[in-house]
Amino acid sequence: MKSLHDLTNTERAKLLYDLFPAEMPCFLKDLTNVCEELKEQKEKYLKEWDCAPMTFDFWFSIVADIADMLKRHNFIMSKSSTVFSDQLFFKHYSFFMNDRIIKYADRKSENEKFKIAVNLLYKLKE
Repeated sequence: MKSLHDLTNTERAKLLYDLFPAEMPCFLKDLTNVCEELKEQKEKYLKEWDCAPMTFDFWFSIVADIADMLKRHNFIMSKSSTVFSDQLFFKHYSFFMNDRIIKYADRKSENEKFKIAVNLLYKLKE
């Protein structure tokens, strides 16, 4: 097994899914809701945007792509750690998805072990 430092975003997501498969349908539902809310409130977020390394249009295109993937593949993503991680945590999607998994763990999840795993995989720096 690779060290934590050497895991890719896709590998981290797959590991988290494999450890907590029952948590993923709840996360996917929350992610779908977040994407819809962001699309509905696009103008508000555009006015408040202050993330210098990334333009709002680029960030919003990621949200739109993820929302589209969720519509097409939600069922299989809730059943397969490989599809979940390969589709949602690949390349530039990981910017948004890493943030969302951390926020979900902090704000929505009631599973303390899941929260610890998210902290370990996404927040701790070696």
